[in-house]
Amino acid sequence: MAETSTPNAAERITVTGSFIKRNQHEDATPLQIIDAEAIAATGEVTLSDVLRSITVSTGNSFDEQYTSSFSAGSASVGLRGLSPKNTLVLVNGQRVANYGFALGTQDTFVDLNALPLSAIARIEVLKDGASSVYGSDAIAGVVNIILQDNVQQTSVKANYGGATQGSLDQFGASLLTGFGDVYDEGYQLTLSYSYLTRERLDASERDFTKSGDFRHLPGGRLTGWSTRGGNYLDDPQNPRPFETCPGEAELRDRSDFTPGAEGQICAFNGQAYNTLQPKVERHQLSIQGKVQLADDWQGFSELLYSNNRSSLIFGSPLSIGAGLRAYDQDTGTLVNIPVEFPVGHPANPGSEPLPFDYTFFDLGAREKANKQDFYRVVAGVRYEGLDWNASFQGVQSQSRQREYVQNFVNRYTFEQVLADGSYDFLGGENSADVIDALRINTRRPGFYELQGLNFNASTIVSELAHGPLSVAFGADWRRESMDAGTSPEVLSGTELRPAINLIKGERDIVAGFVEVDLPVIEDGTISAAARYDRYDDFGSAWSPKLAFHYLLADDWLVRAAWSRGFRAPSLPEIADSNTISYGSVIDPFDPIEPGVRRGFTQIRSGNSELEAERSTHVNAGIIWSPTHQVNIALDLFQIEQDGIIASDNAQFIVSNPDIYGERIQRDAAGRLQIITNQYRNQGTRTTTGFDIDFSYQRELAEGQLKVQSTWSHLLDYKQALVAGQDAINGAGNNLFGALPEWKGQTQVRWQRDVWQLGLNANYTSSYVQKVATSASNPGLDTKVEHFWDLGAQVVYHGLANTQVTLGVQNLLDQDPPFDPAGGAYGYDMTQYNVRGRTINLGVNYTF
Repeated sequence: MAETSTPNAAERITVTGSFIKRNQHEDATPLQIIDAEAIAATGEVTLSDVLRSITVSTGNSFDEQYTSSFSAGSASVGLRGLSPKNTLVLVNGQRVANYGFALGTQDTFVDLNALPLSAIARIEVLKDGASSVYGSDAIAGVVNIILQDNVQQTSVKANYGGATQGSLDQFGASLLTGFGDVYDEGYQLTLSYSYLTRERLDASERDFTKSGDFRHLPGGRLTGWSTRGGNYLDDPQNPRPFETCPGEAELRDRSDFTPGAEGQICAFNGQAYNTLQPKVERHQLSIQGKVQLADDWQGFSELLYSNNRSSLIFGSPLSIGAGLRAYDQDTGTLVNIPVEFPVGHPANPGSEPLPFDYTFFDLGAREKANKQDFYRVVAGVRYEGLDWNASFQGVQSQSRQREYVQNFVNRYTFEQVLADGSYDFLGGENSADVIDALRINTRRPGFYELQGLNFNASTIVSELAHGPLSVAFGADWRRESMDAGTSPEVLSGTELRPAINLIKGERDIVAGFVEVDLPVIEDGTISAAARYDRYDDFGSAWSPKLAFHYLLADDWLVRAAWSRGFRAPSLPEIADSNTISYGSVIDPFDPIEPGVRRGFTQIRSGNSELEAERSTHVNAGIIWSPTHQVNIALDLFQIEQDGIIASDNAQFIVSNPDIYGERIQRDAAGRLQIITNQYRNQGTRTTTGFDIDFSYQRELAEGQLKVQSTWSHLLDYKQALVAGQDAINGAGNNLFGALPEWKGQTQVRWQRDVWQLGLNANYTSSYVQKVATSASNPGLDTKVEHFWDLGAQVVYHGLANTQVTLGVQNLLDQDPPFDPAGGAYGYDMTQYNVRGRTINLGVNYTF
């Protein structure tokens, strides 16, 4: 979606990455503009899906599929394969509050689900570092969402659609209206409201996932099943099933899970408790107003508001067994909770405690609901004179979350019923009173707030021989605070198997910047910028930039840029934080099932001694426009980051106990239990690659044909898995998340009279499997296959003031390529979804 339509050559505008007005072609940094027409042609109905499809979003971007995360129900974007905390998201050039819960316990990010797609005029994606103008977070680039403004008519839209397999029915409606003219009437007001509701999609509703059995695929295992269906563990390496498997569990051969193992166990299919897409309901409001104060002065204000609700099945009923724990507030760590039938218990005829595993089917699935209220208010004044342009604005933004979880288990009641035998683990005949006493429901709060004041001004200092000498400068003050808590039930140790991400921090930032454009030769300009940021937690950062662009001829332009940037430690990383989370790794040393994907508990804390990550950026590119109908661009990039803030890779730790044995805790039988970690500055990361943009338009068959194609190639993504180790290249494999070498996107649109036809093709190349191994997954294919995602759209304009659109996504109804590292999903959720074919019908009426 490399949009090629540009303003008139004589018009100078401000674009993302600079405060100096210039012609869009006269820029030394690559900027991708996705206008409203290109957005509509994608057929997507959410901002998250639009941004996930752009090729510069190489990997490590998460949407609401990530239901097991601390930030379930949210969506983020990360450019160049770097995590979302490395991409700065702006709305109308201003920051917005991050989500109130961290992604992966560490990343702060802007929730794309809080921003209305229907109100967007265009999206500007700056594919270069921009710390010299915007400060922290703009390492991989900037996504600037520009909202509709100066609207003089009313547009009402409605759409309905869903998947052809499973649920996922969705309905959306929106209103965009405006009145007044700031120049003729002295004021203007634009208002947008949108509504979206979508049903939940569970793994049990898709053929690809519902069985939980991937053994028919290369390297596939029975990963959708749990072996904790009710078994005696007096010999942990040879579990024995209960006489009658409880609830939904059934007898299965142990060899189904561990090749060569003898005997049977009680196991169950967990896919009925695995939500692929949560149920959502969203209300989003945008209001923008302007008032003419004097000839060259305008006052302006903006309001963004979003009320989002999502709900999902968080997981199967709680399973207990070896490694069951609860929180100890005094120590900030976990205490072990024995899972043993005591001597004298009806289920234990022996003379010693009898360990076992079990799933509380009678409590029902663990369900999660998230509620988010987000807003941002901007107000300021703007001066646009003959010589100067300036603006001063204040920003207040907040994201407040509440997470509600049902059907967890009360530790103290569990200990009581285990001791007195009042809960029937074997027969399953339990009264409603006993079940209700075991059940607890919890609420977790989250909060992120941003306050800021900023000023910028620009002018043409002098007209030189080869063009205007332009300068811009500005100052910025910002306060950020985050408070992510947990429930009283967790803090008191009442909840069994708790997950905790406690974060509490606040900081102030002051900054100043300056930019200069200096035309040094005919059609050749040097641009320089520098910014100084001072944080009251880690210290300061200086971010310079030097760039050059040169118009070789009417049809050739070359450009290059060098810059330094930084990413301040996120508040979860540097503030007072304590995290207890659960993950899974392939454990080659598991005593029962070597090579099995085994769950573990990770304990991690913040580090107030962290320094900022530093980065060096180099970009070089060339644009060729042989005619007005053809435009081709090639841009190369390299990002070098120092002092990467991370905890060590859990998979590498488990696979190398001779080096990291002190961080690994196993139970008496040798099964993995706990990994300890801490955030620290460690090592470097180098990311290199290039982008190719192509656009073409011509008359064809009495209509107008437009072709836009963008391709991104990741050459290197070099980083050490653990500090002190040699760097490994993650490009083209999944060591650091799935990072395919190639991503491509092509839009073909043909319009004739009242009809428009469109075809979208999104391509993701194959990548090498580096997480799963032939030992853990016999028969493994070392390559995860490439994927083409095709979509089609038909638009009819033949009715008065009305547009009707029929769109189909995943036209061929293809499943994503199988990736055994995806666990119970069977695919990589940062690259794909498993919605299958979806059809959407929309109507737009304008008056």
